[in-house]
Amino acid sequence: MRIKSLVAILFLSFSSLHIAAQQEIKSPKLYLGIVIDQLRTDFLYEFSHLYGEGGFKRLLAGGRVYPNSYYEFENIDKASAIAALSTGTNPYVNGIVGERWLDRKTLRTVSCVEDNKYQGVYAIAPFAPTKLKAITTTDEMKRASRGTSIVCSIAADEDAAIIAGGHAADAVLWKNNSAGYWCSSTYYGLFPQWAAAANKRLQGKPSKWVPLLGMEKYNNYGEEISEPFSYTFDGKNKVNEYKTTACMNDEVNEMAFSFLRSSGAGKDNIADCLLLTYYAGNYLGAPMEERPVEIQDIYARLDRNLESLLNELDNTIGLDNVVVSLSSTGYVMTGSEDGAKYRLPSGTIYMDRVLALMNVYLSAIFGKGDYVEGVHGQQLYLDTKLMERLKLDRMDVIARSIEFLKSLDGVEDVFTIYSLGGMLSPELQYAKNGYNPACSGDIWLRLMPGWRIAEAKVLSVEEVYRTPVIFPIIIYGKDVEHKVVEEMTPVNILAAEMARILHTRRPNDNCLRIFK
Repeated sequence: MRIKSLVAILFLSFSSLHIAAQQEIKSPKLYLGIVIDQLRTDFLYEFSHLYGEGGFKRLLAGGRVYPNSYYEFENIDKASAIAALSTGTNPYVNGIVGERWLDRKTLRTVSCVEDNKYQGVYAIAPFAPTKLKAITTTDEMKRASRGTSIVCSIAADEDAAIIAGGHAADAVLWKNNSAGYWCSSTYYGLFPQWAAAANKRLQGKPSKWVPLLGMEKYNNYGEEISEPFSYTFDGKNKVNEYKTTACMNDEVNEMAFSFLRSSGAGKDNIADCLLLTYYAGNYLGAPMEERPVEIQDIYARLDRNLESLLNELDNTIGLDNVVVSLSSTGYVMTGSEDGAKYRLPSGTIYMDRVLALMNVYLSAIFGKGDYVEGVHGQQLYLDTKLMERLKLDRMDVIARSIEFLKSLDGVEDVFTIYSLGGMLSPELQYAKNGYNPACSGDIWLRLMPGWRIAEAKVLSVEEVYRTPVIFPIIIYGKDVEHKVVEEMTPVNILAAEMARILHTRRPNDNCLRIFK
């Protein structure tokens, strides 16, 4: 009996210690996840004279800062970057290789968030996160809280809002490109009342963008500034134009305030989440050298956006109950055409012409037919059924295609899924990480630096800039000590670190070694 009593006492003691330990481990009441599209580390520091003390400087001085962060795959855009941030995985795993890709069945370009099973709310197009194949940090928050965490994602565009929100978000909102209303999808259930009220309040925007500060505050890099810029938005594409301005960031902030004041987020001990996507690219995607004042003004206003948001959280929840992450999409839309001007190696490859020439070339070898049935970006899609009907060896057709493509000016290398199997060098693994068998082409090109891809039919041009755009990751708030990690840091660190801070599991397939 004495032994049984002793065992019972020890069991109760250990149970009490375990419960006490659990009570000491408290997650933040709110996770604020911020992604700033095209934010760059060099610009962040270069424009610091435009900042106050409560925005960027507050985060940099008090948070854990990774100023040299990068993505481990090629051809980054907004959608593929946010998918990597949210899941801690690369496109090869999470399925989001870009904002759009060619659907093999219909040969139609589709959105990465398109899903006809659902309907738009205040929008026509049907969207959902069903093409995202990996779990996100916020999905794990939902699972850990048995569905009680409140998760909201707000962004200018549907792909950013939906992918950041993951599969289990309560509210996901973006700005309708035609009417300018904030909208959503039936995937998320009823449209939030606070968002409907915000639509009424914000009706009439977009309006006008002028500089925040006096023109003497900005650096125009040697060129004379004749007068302050002024942009109004009242034409056919006014909403799309508006989305590339600092005014759009102001409106994202207004929606964030509406959510925080109306949803009940951060009011109990169960961690909730607000995800925001801002814009730090240039106006209308113009070359950086053409818009130095505008890009500085965007950074200056972003600093004020962050300051007002942090002050709001401090006043309502307390920043000691909040954890903030700030990151970037890690690419820049340069739009530059100055290669020839400065006699730099450059050129343009027209992919529709490549398609036509390849079909002529392959027809001369294997018999008449359209062997390449579609192109998208740097990718080519082969007609598998045609090869089967002609009883051709697929590998032989691909080998001949590679032979032809490598002869083109501006092509540095050619990849296929067959060339990226098994153990790979770091460079080849880097290429494979950006590929996904379900939506990528059979063959894709790596262009020489300075060369551009163009499609004459849609009048689109994409410059190839393979050097990684270095950007910061900052984690600030509850239980986060200030530290600057100067080492080059893969972006997958964010999902791992947030799982640790939020006391949840890391998203499945989060491919990262833990950094000290």
